Amino acid sequence: MAKDRKDIEVELATFSVGDEVREPAQIRRSVGYAIRRAQMRIYEDFYAALADLDTTPTRFTLLLLIQENQGIRSVDLARALGVARSRMVRLIDELEQRGLITREIYKKDRRNQALVLTTLGRRQLKRMGTAVERHEDKVTANLSPSERKRLLELLWRVGVD
Repeated sequence: MAKDRKDIEVELATFSVGDEVREPAQIRRSVGYAIRRAQMRIYEDFYAALADLDTTPTRFTLLLLIQENQGIRSVDLARALGVARSRMVRLIDELEQRGLITREIYKKDRRNQALVLTTLGRRQLKRMGTAVERHEDKVTANLSPSERKRLLELLWRVGVD
């Protein structure tokens, strides 16, 4: 049976400016939605926490990977991060222009270049690491150490291909 205009007006009038928005139950049960909302909050805090260091999560991750794998090739970095090789070239160019890494001849195959952190890159990464640790502590402040550990375990299980 079709609703008449008066019924529709009553339904529309149930929400007023300033009312609290009710979330549908389906949203509260959605893992993807919850992860996305958490990611948005975490990224906002990350950028605020590292604003003075002019970095991004991607730059920080690249520097960590290069530190851990001195001499890594850009193609291997791209594969590890699931990033297109063309995008990786731009990211590496940016890190090199900032003086954080250098490209050296790859000893195993002179056609390739090995990526190495510079002294400035190591110092900057250390400052970033300290800021990221404070950021991580802040965004997980409402979790106990065991809850934080369990959350990480679960997220890695969800995120693995």
